[in-house]
Amino acid sequence: MNVDSRIDALRNTMIEARATAAIVSTATNMRYLTAFEGVIDRGINAACVVTETSARFFTDSRYIEAATAAAQGSLWQVHQQKENLYVEVCELLHSEGHSSLALESSVPYGRFSFISEQFRGAVRVMNRLVEEIRCVKEAEEIDRMTAAAAIADRGFDHILGVLATGKTEAEVALELEFFMRRNGSEEMPFAPIVASGPNASRPHAIPGERRIESGDLVVLDFGARFGGYCSDMTRTVAVGEVSDELTRMYDAVLEANEAGLAAVRAGMPCVEVDLAAREVLGRHGLGEYFTHGLGHGVGLDVHEMPTIGARSSHSLREGDVVTIEPGVYVDGVAGVRIEDLVAVNETGYELLTHSPKELIRV
Repeated sequence: MNVDSRIDALRNTMIEARATAAIVSTATNMRYLTAFEGVIDRGINAACVVTETSARFFTDSRYIEAATAAAQGSLWQVHQQKENLYVEVCELLHSEGHSSLALESSVPYGRFSFISEQFRGAVRVMNRLVEEIRCVKEAEEIDRMTAAAAIADRGFDHILGVLATGKTEAEVALELEFFMRRNGSEEMPFAPIVASGPNASRPHAIPGERRIESGDLVVLDFGARFGGYCSDMTRTVAVGEVSDELTRMYDAVLEANEAGLAAVRAGMPCVEVDLAAREVLGRHGLGEYFTHGLGHGVGLDVHEMPTIGARSSHSLREGDVVTIEPGVYVDGVAGVRIEDLVAVNETGYELLTHSPKELIRV
């Protein structure tokens, strides 16, 4: 991972914000900036403190040994806090003469308020302080996401042998999670969605005790994590014979998925990618049932920039990794979603998900 370039990119953002120092304290952004392996978890008490001339990582005694080892050979200097992390950091920055400080907009308000009280100068909250830098992925990041997507593909193949009438959604979701954890996923980047029959009309349905019935469409939305990086995919499967109406719905969503993929390439406005899929569903009379954006970025988090939707202000860039996931949701009847994960390149995209997309009947 090119840590030096990440720090340089943050410093350029600091210049734009007229800030001579920055504190980054959300776990995912710290992991990105440092590229530390085996250090930063969700419960860590730590902060990355970056100035024009230094890059320092502060944490407590629980993490200091791991952080010191991970920082070997990098620009990061590791410091152990004594009592209060942000009091000590603000005192240090004051002693060095810093009068302007940038913070992430994603920090909790209480943390922002406390730092603002402790820092003797201007505190500027920067929207997407690090998240913008994270959009374009390095080759190693894409390699890790490719590995995560391969684990999910194997999970899908496995779960086809589990899906059956009488199984509950919760049972299927649990088996899917167990399989991927047993086969290399570090953890689940999000709770798997298994939504059957009328429950599938809810895009983010929570798997429950509903038993799968013959004639159901079942939406399976899940991902794996490898080397800290996520994958995300959705497939919709038929259990037994489904109605002609549901088959037509599926075929329309698949056509929309393919149209969205065909629009993906570096320089393409995200609104145009969204529109390519949305127009297909409109021609099939299903436009009103597509109720969310076409996709989103994926990386260390399963939802990152850029967004691909009707109101997106982004254009795709080479190195973006995004989902293409049109869906149709008819309340109380059924739902269909087909989602692929792709890495954007100059001429189009590299497909990271390889599970079949024709309607599978189990």
